[in-house]
Amino acid sequence: MREERLQETRAIIERTILVRRVTLGTFCLIALAVLGFPRFPFNPLFAVPFAWLLLTFPFGWLIRRQRHVRALHNVHAAFLSAEALLITYLVHRLGGVAWVGVLFYLFTVMYANFFLPKHAGYVVTALAVGGYALVGLLEYFGVLAHIFPFAREEAPHRDLAYVLTTILVGGVGFYSILAFTVRAFASLYERKNLELLRRERALARLSAKLLTAQEEERRRIARKIHDEVGQILAAARWALSAGEREEAERLLAQGIEALRDLARELRPPLLDEAGLAPALRRLLGNYASVGIEVVEEIEEKRYPELVETVAFRVIQEALENVRRHAQARRVWVRVEEENGWLLGEVRDDGRGFDPAQTTPGLGLSGMREWVELLGGTLVLEARPGQGTRVSFRLPLHPHGAKDSSHLDEGAPPKDSAAPAARAPRRVGP
Repeated sequence: MREERLQETRAIIERTILVRRVTLGTFCLIALAVLGFPRFPFNPLFAVPFAWLLLTFPFGWLIRRQRHVRALHNVHAAFLSAEALLITYLVHRLGGVAWVGVLFYLFTVMYANFFLPKHAGYVVTALAVGGYALVGLLEYFGVLAHIFPFAREEAPHRDLAYVLTTILVGGVGFYSILAFTVRAFASLYERKNLELLRRERALARLSAKLLTAQEEERRRIARKIHDEVGQILAAARWALSAGEREEAERLLAQGIEALRDLARELRPPLLDEAGLAPALRRLLGNYASVGIEVVEEIEEKRYPELVETVAFRVIQEALENVRRHAQARRVWVRVEEENGWLLGEVRDDGRGFDPAQTTPGLGLSGMREWVELLGGTLVLEARPGQGTRVSFRLPLHPHGAKDSSHLDEGAPPKDSAAPAARAPRRVGP
């Protein structure tokens, strides 16, 4: 979840950098156009938009190097604060309160309050308001000399250079760029909304499939209890009625074992008692009877309960798909810890398939949903005739899980005296 949010925030900020470069490039063109007007003296400040544009490149480099969302926001806030201070100086050099300088803060304030956390946006806004007020007051009291960029000799409305420059900068410049910027932001969030809508629809389809699967599972369990356990108990009752004590005891033992098998199938006790590795080895041991060789490499460690449950269910579902569809002779299972993540993989040498031409079934959708609930990722790779590979990564401290109300909350990792890594081990024929 944290990694996903980091990537999403970085993509948004990089989009704002692109928009900023377009707007600054437009101001550079306006600066070049204004310099062509008569009686508009050259001012070194006209180089500022160009320097400002160049400043976005190291800013973009810094954004790409951050590894935490807070650090991204801090860098963004620092850049916008520097903009506010730079604009304050520009306002002073370009006429102070006597011209359109108050508009120069528009984009900085808009960016800050659109993309930064609330308090950081307020700080940048305060810098803009305070900087403009400071320039106006210092000029009013004579502490700063008033500098006006136009060498006009008549009233402003009769000065063509002043009128055209005001139209270009205040009208065409600001408002056309404002329209472009707002449209770019709207497009950005429209894509986000469409993605959310797509996810909601996918979740609705998955929920419908889960309801169907739940009923199928209930039907299967009921049939198993009725056809196997029920018949065994009925036979035991008849044996007791007939006085066949040994036969009754044999049937009762068979019924108890059938109930235990059903309980293990629903929730293996070994997963709670000994952890993920022993539960997986018990699961893998069942494949010897179906002629599939298993090569496993599983670390002997305990992980949070929620992580172990999801990892077990994903591997269980992947192995079931191998058994049912892959026609594989060998399957490889790997589970290891790396940099705060639990990495898992199930790979087979079966017939494979083309994912582009196959509709994801409930099993794959369920696996992906389980993994994403904890903020992890799941990848399916398959090619016809070249087997299938399912890999996943789960955060070992899934405090940011999107919605884990239907799963137990994870416990802290438990220490294990067993070695952390093992050599690959073969299970099966």
